[in-house]
Amino acid sequence: MKALVKREAKLGLWLEEVPVPVAKDDEVLIRVRKASICGTDLHIYKWDHWAQQFVRYPVIVGHEFTGTIASLGKLVNGFAVGDRIAGEGHLTCGFCRNCRAGKRHLCRN
Repeated sequence: MKALVKREAKLGLWLEEVPVPVAKDDEVLIRVRKASICGTDLHIYKWDHWAQQFVRYPVIVGHEFTGTIASLGKLVNGFAVGDRIAGEGHLTCGFCRNCRAGKRHLCRN
């Protein structure tokens, strides 16, 4: 599959052919239909101070996307191959002050 990859610690992203991942037991594999570039991706492209502090390369960018479920891990319930999805790139605890205030993108955990 094709992916935008930050391969080196310098300006730029590179379109590369990468292996299609395999869903682990508790994961789903998503066939991405559309993806967008956001502010985080621009920081990574520019390799600015923020990106240098928080991003480890190599990394595939593009955490804002929509698509369909291509395969399911054996422990996944409640979803089916072909279900339409939209990706949310923030993993949050749901309990900290920021999460409870509706600012999950600032979760401390």
